[in-house]
Amino acid sequence: MKLGSILISALVVGSAIVIQAPAYGDAVTARCDIYPQGDDRATYSGQCSFSQRQGVVAIKLASGQHYDLVPVGDRPGHYLDQNQKPAYRQAGLGDRGQIYRLEKVSIFVYWDAAPYTPANPQSLPK
Repeated sequence: MKLGSILISALVVGSAIVIQAPAYGDAVTARCDIYPQGDDRATYSGQCSFSQRQGVVAIKLASGQHYDLVPVGDRPGHYLDQNQKPAYRQAGLGDRGQIYRLEKVSIFVYWDAAPYTPANPQSLPK
């Protein structure tokens, strides 16, 4: 009887932990290049984390800077950034990655993170 009570208690506690855990989409390590609007030279190139859950895109640079894009309406590729400014996903990298156009920057996300590694993130001088 004690074993049954212990198992039930463990199940209840385990369920509570799972229910309270935040739900994050799968994050992948990628390479991000950041270009100021209208510029053809990246001010940042380095490792980043890319995740998407229920249409919400999160991009976090190795420097700690992040971009959060929330989908707008039912138009694919249309977002609002964390400052409530319009942002757009643009084609151009094919299966190599995605491009996001924000108010002040363009973010090129490449699925292949080379040559950057978690132990060696790099950025270009600003």
